[in-house]
Amino acid sequence: MEGVRSKKRRSSRLVDKKDVLFYVALMAFPMLQFCVFYIGVNANSLFLAFKSYDIYEGTYSWVGFQNFAHIGEELTQSYTLLYALKNSLIVWVCNLVFGTFFATLFSYYIYQKRFLGVVFKFILFLPSILPVILLTTMFKFFANEAIPELAYEWTNTKIKGLLVNPDIRFWAVLFYNVWVGFGAQVLLYSGAMNQISPSVMEAADLDGASSARKFFSIVLPSILPTVGTFLLSSVAGLFMNQANLWDFYGNAVPTTENYTIGYYLYWLVNRNPSDISSYPYAAALGIACTFIALPLTYAVRKWIERWE
Repeated sequence: MEGVRSKKRRSSRLVDKKDVLFYVALMAFPMLQFCVFYIGVNANSLFLAFKSYDIYEGTYSWVGFQNFAHIGEELTQSYTLLYALKNSLIVWVCNLVFGTFFATLFSYYIYQKRFLGVVFKFILFLPSILPVILLTTMFKFFANEAIPELAYEWTNTKIKGLLVNPDIRFWAVLFYNVWVGFGAQVLLYSGAMNQISPSVMEAADLDGASSARKFFSIVLPSILPTVGTFLLSSVAGLFMNQANLWDFYGNAVPTTENYTIGYYLYWLVNRNPSDISSYPYAAALGIACTFIALPLTYAVRKWIERWE
């Protein structure tokens, strides 16, 4: 008996070792990627925020909190960051209102199989499957060429293209962002609604519940996890959203009044690939944005959990 028990113990140990080796082999590569491309990159950015680069000698020097002080100077003197912060908040609110509230309502319209619901679903989702460069090219042609031509034909009035008119170009870009992101959210929300048990909706119909009552009492509570995920991701990416400005203008947005925080960060590190002198300031700005977005994201997460 002792011999049989010892063989079983050795066999179980061998199986355990094989399981451990399999797990290590499975997790080694993703853990290596995480250490190099997340911990390594972010640790480098953390140290870089406290340094300055000398373009003449090609060396870094420790400057303490000088880059963070420069952020304060920009907020009070050049107003570039104030414009970027204001535009980032506008983009976030518009995406929240149109991309969440109206997307849920339109998804409910499709879910109820109303007139042309499937057609609208296909039309709205079409931008999500096309390349970004194709979409921006099409929209630039439509906004800068087609609309002025149509306005001239219909009203005999010459107008500037929407993306070159300084009064409305930011709002044209904002419309594009809402339009591009609307379809994907409609698809996901309608998919979440399709998971609701048909018997629940049938019971509501038998009780005489109106469409509005079913939406607020059954449908919306059922898709709250999906809505909460979008809300949480939008807050986390509040300062990273460059609103496709780079796709439309590259590194030459006409005025700083149209910047967002995400575009400003992107512009700092991509305006001149051979010039890395702005990297330390960009790292400091990124850390400052993280310190603002992190507690906001955590607070929204707690609020969503309580709401659900």
